[in-house]
Amino acid sequence: MNHRSYHNPRAFVDLLFLCLVGFAYLFIIAYLMIMPPVDEQQKKPKAEFLITSTWDSDTDDDVDLWIQNPGGDVMFFREKEIGLMHLDHDDIGRGRDIVVVNGQRIVQNTNQEIATIRGIIPGEWIINIHMYSKRHSKPANINVRVDKLNPRFMTLTDRNYIMNARGEEITVLRFSMTGKGEVTEQDDMFKPIAASRIAAVAGGN
Repeated sequence: MNHRSYHNPRAFVDLLFLCLVGFAYLFIIAYLMIMPPVDEQQKKPKAEFLITSTWDSDTDDDVDLWIQNPGGDVMFFREKEIGLMHLDHDDIGRGRDIVVVNGQRIVQNTNQEIATIRGIIPGEWIINIHMYSKRHSKPANINVRVDKLNPRFMTLTDRNYIMNARGEEITVLRFSMTGKGEVTEQDDMFKPIAASRIAAVAGGN
């Protein structure tokens, strides 16, 4: 006598497979909710403004960036990090930065200073260049560029300047910033910010 079998392993396997797929799907969704997309991580701003000063690489002239924020804080070679401003490197004008990596000398023939404004302070900002030391007889050719990085990239100024003497100071840019980081007014009316502090530094040495 034949007996019918109602035990079919295929249904159990299908059910197990669907459970595993559902578990994997929930795991992926949870992981994506925990970890932000790579693109969003890369878009996180590291600075609001980038200021670059570059001059003749074949001279020993020492040209300094000076920045004053609306609160009166001044960034320069003695105050490299102050009031949301940061000076990347105080280049003293010898034309070559030397780094030794794995016993190999890497030479960068550039006279350049780079500064960043890393936050938003409403009010007037002032960006100057100052000839701290004029060691070369020929005039110094300096390019200064100011870029606004967020929420979209915009160049506020990109100009060339000539400086002839030690102690000379030029106002590159004065601009007003709103509480949202927007630039509303720009001009280059001269306002010295280096002279008094240079005198104080010299007096303290």
